[in-house]
Amino acid sequence: MIAANIRGWRFWQVEERIYWLYKPKGKNLIGEELKPKHALLTSIWRFSPERKNSHPAPFPLALPVRAIYSVMDEKKGIVIDPYCGSGTTLVAAKILGHDYIGIDISREYIGFTEKRIKNYENETVFAQEEMAKHIVVKTFKERKENGEFTGKYGPKNNLDKCMANKKEELTLFDYIKD
Repeated sequence: MIAANIRGWRFWQVEERIYWLYKPKGKNLIGEELKPKHALLTSIWRFSPERKNSHPAPFPLALPVRAIYSVMDEKKGIVIDPYCGSGTTLVAAKILGHDYIGIDISREYIGFTEKRIKNYENETVFAQEEMAKHIVVKTFKERKENGEFTGKYGPKNNLDKCMANKKEELTLFDYIKD
């Protein structure tokens, strides 16, 4: 029996990659340096599939909202989507206040995208909810320096408090003699 994630001679593709292009060229920069200014900027993003869109390869609005919001500064920028399909990326750019350029070969999808952009207000609330998940009030470093909770690798004073309340536990190593 073949494993469920193997197709003939290769594994099923279960991820898609997003590239942020940035190149310092002398003293001039092409693009912007990626800055980790938001909480959920990791290499794995999980989303529920987009089911209300008739395009054959739709993705949820949360994907471009998260990407654009995470990497573009507050200054106005341009988002280019060379295969804009149903216009999800363009709607995200409009909601976030950026200019956008969309290109697609299908006149049908260009028409669909134009309608969707005209009615972008319908999707604004969802985009705002997505952005709210990523606002970093204090960085990890700031929380650590202030002695605030930073997860299981928290400040020593938090660890001391936990250890003071912990009952003595013996492990196998306590019974091993040198």
